[in-house]
Amino acid sequence: MSNYLKYATEASDSYFAGLTETQEGFLKSVAALTAFLPAVPTPTAQGSVELPSMQEIMEASFSFAQKFLKKQQEFFEKAIAASTPGGANPMTRNAPPKNKAPTN
Repeated sequence: MSNYLKYATEASDSYFAGLTETQEGFLKSVAALTAFLPAVPTPTAQGSVELPSMQEIMEASFSFAQKFLKKQQEFFEKAIAASTPGGANPMTRNAPPKNKAPTN
Protein backbone atom coordinates (compact mmCIF):
# COMPACT_ATOMS: atom_id res chain seq x y z
CA MET A 1 0.00 0.00 0.00
CA SER A 2 1.17 3.49 -0.79
CA ASN A 3 2.30 5.97 1.85
CA TYR A 4 0.55 8.75 -0.06
CA LEU A 5 -2.18 9.30 2.53
CA LYS A 6 0.40 9.51 5.33
CA TYR A 7 2.53 12.05 3.45
CA ALA A 8 -0.48 14.06 2.28
CA THR A 9 -1.83 14.21 5.85
CA GLU A 10 1.53 15.32 7.24
CA ALA A 11 1.86 17.99 4.55
CA SER A 12 -1.68 19.29 5.08
CA ASP A 13 -1.22 19.34 8.87
CA SER A 14 1.96 21.37 8.44
CA TYR A 15 0.25 23.71 5.99
CA PHE A 16 -2.74 24.30 8.26
CA ALA A 17 -0.49 24.89 11.29
CA GLY A 18 1.31 27.62 9.34
CA LEU A 19 -1.97 29.01 8.06
CA THR A 20 -3.39 29.17 11.59
CA GLU A 21 -0.29 31.00 12.84
CA THR A 22 -0.51 33.51 10.00
CA GLN A 23 -4.24 34.06 10.53
CA GLU A 24 -3.77 34.63 14.26
CA GLY A 25 -1.07 37.22 13.56
CA PHE A 26 -3.35 38.95 11.06
CA LEU A 27 -6.25 39.02 13.52
CA LYS A 28 -4.05 40.56 16.21
CA SER A 29 -2.94 43.25 13.77
CA VAL A 30 -6.51 44.00 12.72
CA ALA A 31 -7.63 44.21 16.36
CA ALA A 32 -4.80 46.64 17.14
CA LEU A 33 -5.64 48.79 14.11
CA THR A 34 -9.39 48.74 14.82
CA ALA A 35 -8.79 50.24 18.24
CA PHE A 36 -7.67 53.46 16.52
CA LEU A 37 -10.53 53.68 14.02
CA PRO A 38 -13.90 55.35 14.62
CA ALA A 39 -17.01 53.17 14.79
CA VAL A 40 -18.71 52.41 11.48
CA PRO A 41 -21.91 54.45 11.21
CA THR A 42 -25.15 52.59 10.54
CA PRO A 43 -27.56 53.89 7.89
CA THR A 44 -30.44 55.77 9.49
CA ALA A 45 -32.20 57.22 6.45
CA GLN A 46 -35.75 56.04 6.03
CA GLY A 47 -36.24 53.75 3.08
CA SER A 48 -32.62 52.70 3.08
CA VAL A 49 -32.02 49.18 1.88
CA GLU A 50 -31.19 46.70 4.61
CA LEU A 51 -27.82 45.23 3.81
CA PRO A 52 -26.74 41.78 4.99
CA SER A 53 -24.38 41.62 7.94
CA MET A 54 -20.85 40.34 7.54
CA GLN A 55 -21.95 37.26 9.52
CA GLU A 56 -24.78 36.56 7.05
CA ILE A 57 -22.45 36.96 4.07
CA MET A 58 -19.89 34.62 5.63
CA GLU A 59 -22.52 31.98 6.51
CA ALA A 60 -24.00 32.01 2.99
CA SER A 61 -20.57 31.86 1.35
CA PHE A 62 -19.27 29.00 3.46
CA SER A 63 -22.55 27.10 3.11
CA PHE A 64 -22.16 27.28 -0.66
CA ALA A 65 -18.49 26.25 -0.48
CA GLN A 66 -19.27 23.23 1.74
CA LYS A 67 -22.05 22.07 -0.62
CA PHE A 68 -19.74 22.58 -3.60
CA LEU A 69 -16.92 20.53 -2.05
CA LYS A 70 -19.36 17.74 -1.13
CA LYS A 71 -20.65 17.61 -4.73
CA GLN A 72 -17.09 17.59 -6.08
CA GLN A 73 -16.16 14.74 -3.74
CA GLU A 74 -19.20 12.72 -4.84
CA PHE A 75 -18.35 13.38 -8.50
CA PHE A 76 -14.73 12.29 -8.13
CA GLU A 77 -15.69 9.17 -6.18
CA LYS A 78 -18.01 8.22 -9.08
CA ALA A 79 -15.35 9.14 -11.65
CA ILE A 80 -12.79 6.93 -9.93
CA ALA A 81 -15.27 4.05 -9.72
CA ALA A 82 -16.23 4.52 -13.38
CA SER A 83 -12.62 4.48 -14.52
CA THR A 84 -11.47 1.57 -12.39
CA PRO A 85 -11.46 -1.78 -14.21
CA GLY A 86 -13.78 -4.12 -12.36
CA GLY A 87 -14.84 -1.28 -10.08
CA ALA A 88 -18.36 -0.28 -9.23
CA ASN A 89 -19.09 1.63 -12.41
CA PRO A 90 -22.23 3.69 -11.73
CA MET A 91 -22.90 3.95 -15.48
CA THR A 92 -23.28 0.16 -15.87
CA ARG A 93 -24.65 -0.70 -12.44
CA ASN A 94 -28.13 -1.49 -13.82
CA ALA A 95 -26.97 -2.99 -17.12
CA PRO A 96 -27.80 -6.65 -17.76
CA PRO A 97 -24.90 -9.04 -17.14
CA LYS A 98 -22.80 -10.00 -20.15
CA ASN A 99 -22.84 -13.64 -21.17
CA LYS A 100 -19.44 -15.16 -20.71
CA ALA A 101 -18.20 -17.97 -22.88
CA PRO A 102 -17.57 -21.14 -20.88
CA THR A 103 -13.91 -21.83 -20.18
CA ASN A 104 -12.61 -25.38 -20.17
